[in-house]
This record gives sequence, C-alpha cells and structure tokens, in this order.
Amino acid sequence: MNENDLKKFVAFTTDLLNSIKDKQEYSWFIELFKEEIVDSFFNSQAILSIPNTNKFDAITEKDIIRVKAYLNFIDKKAINYGKVFYKNIHSTELKTKLIEDFKEMKIALKQDDIIEFGRRLCLQIENIFNYSLNALNIHNLILENLAYYQNLQPNWAQRPFNFYQSFFDRIGQPVELSKVSFNTKSIFLTIHFNYRITVQRLNELYFLRNIGSHRNQLNSQEMQDLENIKKSFDKHFSSYHETLYSIVTNINNI
Repeated sequence: MNENDLKKFVAFTTDLLNSIKDKQEYSWFIELFKEEIVDSFFNSQAILSIPNTNKFDAITEKDIIRVKAYLNFIDKKAINYGKVFYKNIHSTELKTKLIEDFKEMKIALKQDDIIEFGRRLCLQIENIFNYSLNALNIHNLILENLAYYQNLQPNWAQRPFNFYQSFFDRIGQPVELSKVSFNTKSIFLTIHFNYRITVQRLNELYFLRNIGSHRNQLNSQEMQDLENIKKSFDKHFSSYHETLYSIVTNINNI
C-alpha cells in the first residue's frame, strides 16, 4: 500500500461518512464504524505507541479490506430477508418498494427504533393495499355491484358497510385511493379476500406510521399510547409480523 492509495481510501471513507451521517437509517453503521475502527483500532495500545507521523504506515491492506467489507455489506442481510419474504410478489415495481421498506424495518428493529419499525412495516401494508385496490379496479367493481357494496355486512360486523360512500364523493366522482382511509381499505380487502387480522395490532402500526412520518409534538394521549406500545412491544412483536404475513399471503392479486 503506497501513500497515494491510502489517501484515496481516506477520501473515499470521508465522503461516504459525510453522505450518510445525517440519515437516521444509517446511524447503526456510524456507530459500528466508530466502535470497530475508531475506538477499537485507533485507540489500541499498538497504535497509541506509534508516532503520529507514522500512523498511516500502521494501516495494513488487511485493515482496509476489513473496512471495505463493512461498506460493501451495508444492508445486504436485511435486503436478502426481504427478497425471500416477497419472493412471490408478481409486480417488480411493487416488490422493489416492499423490499426497500422491509430492509429499513429490519434496520430499525436492530436499532430498537420502534417508531421507525412500525412506520416501515405499515408503509409495506399501505403499498400492498393500494396496489391490490388498483388491480381490482375498485371504482368500477363497486359501480358494477352497487347495491351489494352499498349494504355489505360480513358476519363479524355489527352494521353493514357502504363502500360507495367511502370510494366516491358526494357528487359521485371516484375518490383517489390516497384519500380513502387506511381503515376502509383494510376492511374492504379483508372482506373481498376473506381473511382476518388482529385489528388492534394494525391500528398500532398505523399509529406508529403517523407519528413517525409527521414527527409532530405528541399530545398527552398519544404519548401514553406510544408508551403502551413500547412496553408491550416484545409481547406483540410476533403479532406485527403475523399481520404483515397474513396480508401478503391472502391478498392474491399482487
């Protein structure tokens, strides 16, 4: 390793760290880099005993390969998990979005960031809901079966649902899916594809998605709700994954 190569490597590493230092999803890597390289390597007795002018000479090619391995391996494991989980998704565009959010969900979990975990999980569900409803051509579907969808009552509901009112405005124009409530989309798809999920867990995920996306000051009730979710997270963790799994496996037009 000559001095010029080492300087190029330092410049590369500096540029990389500057590009990701303010991105929350990479905070785990910054911490790992600090622990493995800065704290462990440069603060070791062997390095401290070397004069400052010769510290570059103490960096071996093995050390550089090790750092590059960390840089090249960022997110790979989480991405591979996502590829396996979503291997049966037909739409390439949808699959790409889902794997990206799945990756960020796994990284958030590693960081014990419950809000970001819930937000990323819920974003996956929202993308699946929207894609499925578009694939169903939801507005035409309702119009073609208007009487049915104006008074649809599954056996588990206390009252019927009027989906025409949810997907059309007061003058009969289709409402954009982005403006249809998350809860309405979920109910419609559970009826259409005949599956059940734990509503409380889904509501908690949507709550985390909202506070994670908007980052507004929480009121006292929201603070209490968030604290309750955090306290019971370990208990309900598997249920959150089960919710996503049920949606992915039962909505069969994605």
